[in-house]
Formats: sequence, structure tokens, C-alpha cells
Amino acid sequence: MRIVLLGGAGYIGTVATRHLTAVGHHVTVVDGLIYHRGDDPARLVPTVTDFIHADLRDLDMLRRAVQGADAVVHLGGLVGEPACAVDERLAVELNYASPVLAAEAAKEAGVGHYVFFSSCSVYGQHEGTVDESTAPNPLGIYATTKVMAERRLAAMCDQTALTVLRLATVHGHSPRQRLDSVANRMTAQAVVTGRIPLNGGSQRRPLVHVADVAETLAGVLNTPSGGHRVFNVGADQANFTIADIAETVQKTVPGTKIDRGPERDETDARDYRTSFARLAEAFPGACPTRLHDGIREIADAMEDRKLSDPDRPEYDNLKGLILARDAGHIAALRTAECDGLYAEYAASGWRTR
Repeated sequence: MRIVLLGGAGYIGTVATRHLTAVGHHVTVVDGLIYHRGDDPARLVPTVTDFIHADLRDLDMLRRAVQGADAVVHLGGLVGEPACAVDERLAVELNYASPVLAAEAAKEAGVGHYVFFSSCSVYGQHEGTVDESTAPNPLGIYATTKVMAERRLAAMCDQTALTVLRLATVHGHSPRQRLDSVANRMTAQAVVTGRIPLNGGSQRRPLVHVADVAETLAGVLNTPSGGHRVFNVGADQANFTIADIAETVQKTVPGTKIDRGPERDETDARDYRTSFARLAEAFPGACPTRLHDGIREIADAMEDRKLSDPDRPEYDNLKGLILARDAGHIAALRTAECDGLYAEYAASGWRTR
């Protein structure tokens, strides 16, 4: 199968690339290398068949890149509310305009399957358990752009199979490491300082290992449907509170202590328990990796000095984005296509909720 991975040199993409090429697929990675502009792409995606260093908002490039593809996977964009809040227009271009433009290119090229990576953050704050039929309740720019992209893509992909993957919070080791997600951050701080920062604690979060995400993607690509599918990606047993995560880190990294902050984290109101029954029915045994194992990976990498200071910008999407923006490496393009899609976002009811 010929697969185009948009954003394939990122935290998830580098793991997915290795997995997909290992099972025999022809993979083309397209990535702007926002966080690693000086890197040799071969370090991030050494097994990839083709690599295109390009901006994912470039419609002409997208049209060329997807020619002859069987599937297009959109992994790119800004992850998390802090990074999206740095520049709202840029976030909308990367998280909403880019996947819409890629779907337009895929549709024109007759690509059979389009996969969009979304997030369980679209649920925001809910009592009880949420599933794929639960109405989204986005609480910021990041989740809002994901909801809008999901809906726009569903309307566009009338002749193309569409799969939306709403990811739980991802943890574990990757060639393009992130240490700013909750479990990875707690683990890195535990190894370096012996302390585990905990703000709030009662908020609920589902977690998923990065390798399990890659395997789920492979399964989805191998079993396309003729219509539209939405899957929460994770496992029911991996629903935790933030305090649960901190306590698991403490048990996995001996001699560490939890630094308890305010009872509630006023900077992040997300709180939801997620059902992954639909994924488990479609792909029995999906997402089996335990939180303990992802924590152990990060701790081992820190202790072996494969990973260094967790405060380095390359491990943090917010810090890395600010550096890239200040250096002039990334900015809102304000092309006619991007401006039109930003206008849709600005006029939506979601933005003012």
C-alpha cells in the first residue's frame, strides 16, 4: 500500500513510519520539521521510502505528494492548548486549514482512504463516560479546531473513506520525543529532580502508548470501510485520574516524591472518562501497553542519557513553537485558502463558547 503521512516526522509519526514500513508499506513522509529544522530527516525517519520537507498548508505541494497514494494520513498540527494559544491564526491554519486542504488534494487525486488524527480533548468536560456518539464540548482553540476539522472532512469525503482517530493522551518513547505530555513530563521530572509535580489530581484522563497508536493506524489502514468511521483510540483500563498517573510514576521510579499543588488545575478544565468499546470490538486486543511500561521507557532513556534535560525546547511543543516563531521558521501564511478557512473558524459558534 502507498501511504502518505502528513506530519510523519513528529512524536507519533516517527513511530508510525517505522511500523508501517516494517510491515511492507511504501511510505512517503511530508513534514515541515518545525521543531527540528537542523536535523537530518534520516535520523527521525530512517526507514521511510520518501521524504518531502514542506509546509502542510501548501496546496500545490499536497496535490503532488498524494498522487498515486492509496491512503493519506494527516498527523500534523499543533498539539495542546498552550501551543495553540501562542498564535490563534497559525493554530487554525495548521489544525483546521491544513487537513481540509489535504482532503481536497486527496479527493482530486482519487485517494481511497483519508485518516485524520483528532483528540479525545474534543469531549472537554463531561459527567459520566463519553463515547464516539457524545456531543463534543471543546474548551479551547486546540479542541475546537479538531471538532471543526472532523465535521468539515465528513462533509467533503463523499467518495473517499474517512477514518477519524480521537487519541487519548499519548505517552512513551519516540525518536522525536515529547516530554510535555502528562505522564512523560512527570516521569522526566521524577528522574531528574526526584519530585513529581501534581496540579489538581481528580481530573480524569485516558492514556495510550505511542506504539499502540501506530499499530491501531496500521489496522485501520488494512481494513478501510466505504464510509465514515470515528474511533476513540485507547483502552478502557487506561482511564486514570491525574493523581493515579503521579502515583504510578512514583511506584515505577523508586525514591521519588509527589509535590501536590492546588486541588484543581485552573489552567486545564478537561475532565472525562472515555469508552474505547468501539475500537475494541473492531480491533480486539487493541492498545494493550500498560502505563507502567511507557513510564519505564522514559525513565530508562533519561537514566541512560538517551534523553537529556526535560526542559529543552525540542521536547516541549510550546517552547519549541515559540523558538521557531521567533526565528521566523513558522508563521501564519494568510494565503487565500487559509484566510477563507480561518474566516469559517472565526464565524463559527464554537469559537465564542
